[in-house]
Amino acid sequence: YRKTVGGFTLKFSTILTLYVRNLKQYKRLPAVLAFSFIVPVIQYLIFSNLFNSLSDVPGNPYGDYPYYMYITPAIIILTAIFGSVNSSAALLVDLNTGYFDKLRATPASLAPQVIARFMSEFTRLSLQLFLIITVSILYHKRISGVLELPEAGILGLITIVLLAASFGIGVVGNLVVALAFKTKSEQAVQAVFPLFFVAVFMSTAYVPDVLLPDWLQSAIVYNPSEYLIRAVRGIFLEGFTDSTLDSVAIAVSCIIVLTAITSTINYRTIKKSID
Repeated sequence: YRKTVGGFTLKFSTILTLYVRNLKQYKRLPAVLAFSFIVPVIQYLIFSNLFNSLSDVPGNPYGDYPYYMYITPAIIILTAIFGSVNSSAALLVDLNTGYFDKLRATPASLAPQVIARFMSEFTRLSLQLFLIITVSILYHKRISGVLELPEAGILGLITIVLLAASFGIGVVGNLVVALAFKTKSEQAVQAVFPLFFVAVFMSTAYVPDVLLPDWLQSAIVYNPSEYLIRAVRGIFLEGFTDSTLDSVAIAVSCIIVLTAITSTINYRTIKKSID
């Protein structure tokens, strides 16, 4: 079954075949999967123990919540970013071995390859996000003795995963793939991670806005990851309240706009690299 979209002829059976192949490829890259999951977990455990007294600071609007619950949304977003940066590993293997170019001579033209790659990355990242949320729930049980879901329940968890994975793959993933095609260097791709790491830190990821310096309170308004963190934190801690729904709407709008921009950059970079 074929369908033409934007000048591309998409063969859905080809996309499905490549999608399954890409998922199987991760079995040969266990270090990438482990690293992108273990690092956020370690940070979660360290930060939640080192700064748990932050909940007792006067003026903290989230003082009623344990600190490990406050930073859980930050760790979720960090996992999405970390996982998206590492998503280039499998792609670089295909680029550097010539496998990507060989596929272009088959019915698997450029569009099916790229679509299948993003589909597989979205699936992998979603599973990692569910795993990190499970860790946070189990940690909460260990501390409080109560096994319970976040305020918004299962629907909230699914919404959180969809938001974080969409940001990770749509925004970060597009930039990483463009860089991978441009440089074909794993070192160059990994070098951009600190930039995203700084973006997360320059938000309310670890400290509420009222406790931040004045200059940083002004700066976070221009940080796209801040709006995603607000939406995820609202769902995780408060459920689907009116303010949370407003935050989700803003976050979705940011993801759509940024994905459109980064997709355009990615498309032009890929076209230049293969022409």
